[in-house]
Amino acid sequence: MKEIYKKTVLDNGIRVVTERIDYVRSITIGIWIDVGSRDEENDEGGVSHFIEHMLFKGTKKRTAKEIASSLESVGGALNAFTGREHTCYFARVLDEHLDIALDVISDILKNPLLNPSHFEKEKEVIISEIKEMEDSPADLIHDLLMSTMWKENSLGRPIIGTMESVLKMARGQLVDFMRINYTYPRVVIAASGNLKHGVLVDKIKRKFEFSTNSSPIHKKQTPSLVENNLMVEKRKTAQTHVCLGIPVFPYQDRRRYSALVLSNILGGGMSSRLFQTIREKLGLAYSIYTFVDFFKDVGVFEMYLGTHKRNIVRALELVMREIAKLKKNSLTSEELSHAKSQLKGNMILALESTSNRMNRLARYELFLNDYVGLDQTIDSINRIKAKDVIEMAQEFLIKDKLSAVVLGPVGKDTLNRVDWSII
Repeated sequence: MKEIYKKTVLDNGIRVVTERIDYVRSITIGIWIDVGSRDEENDEGGVSHFIEHMLFKGTKKRTAKEIASSLESVGGALNAFTGREHTCYFARVLDEHLDIALDVISDILKNPLLNPSHFEKEKEVIISEIKEMEDSPADLIHDLLMSTMWKENSLGRPIIGTMESVLKMARGQLVDFMRINYTYPRVVIAASGNLKHGVLVDKIKRKFEFSTNSSPIHKKQTPSLVENNLMVEKRKTAQTHVCLGIPVFPYQDRRRYSALVLSNILGGGMSSRLFQTIREKLGLAYSIYTFVDFFKDVGVFEMYLGTHKRNIVRALELVMREIAKLKKNSLTSEELSHAKSQLKGNMILALESTSNRMNRLARYELFLNDYVGLDQTIDSINRIKAKDVIEMAQEFLIKDKLSAVVLGPVGKDTLNRVDWSII
């Protein structure tokens, strides 16, 4: 892996990281800006996401339609996403169309019109997007959990913003946010596929320009650990949705692989403990899973299930019992081996995609300022012992660190009827 990985830091501070995969015909390239929703001030919630929308609405060279058709016309794809800590603009194309991809992405980043009339129209589009999320409780509940866990911190605010913040948004806020944050030191360009690193670096030098604003780069205040926050959002839904969250460590922590193994054991697929107990044996839920989300200074271990309102208390107490069993040294070598193999297999299969490789490259650079090869990752997973997983569960999966959100046709007393001491 080290042989196909290369990194160059340009004189202006842009970091270029690549992986050459010479047996494919595609290239995925992403321009990552080390800024997201948690960098927003209280009066500009959703501005990062709004900028992402506006950059596709026209430049000095291209109309919005021309931007949309530029890569689609050659069988490629152009897109973007905004996260809590990063914003990414990316393209996937045949290797022969790399120049087109670079020209289009550099154009939308360098020459956006941010037309006032487009700005007002896009407000309506984003409001519709917010309403669509409101109509999707299985997605909405994760935002509700974040705001419950970190309600006093920008990390807990919705990435997309709120209807109020979007309607109040002024075009000048977008312009100022880009000038302050879309700067050379914050930019990582990651690419994977059939490419030559030196050639790509030369092209990037000619194509990409960002602000030289010298404002210090800083993240918002690290959120404080919460204690046992419980919240019920009453809605007329056919199913009741439940999300549990526990703060853990940041991405840089070497124990992150143990956390991923723990997640696989509890709710990482159809063979997991929670799926087998709550869905297969008892039929109490259709969807139940766990995952871990890492940030630069904190992480969150999440558990989700959807069930009928009459089963909420029973289902949650069963979740608590499965966690309690694990914490009492109940982990066989066979189950541990299965969870580790599942994690390794998922990672290796994901590397068959140049898009996944590009994402992996960028995240290592942004979080670690380093590269971690597949062999090193596999070795780290292989070294995990049962006691590592059990000790992690004992340290983090405890009542005092747990937050819970229920969304559905239930009263505020629902969570109070759960025996949380089981955990």
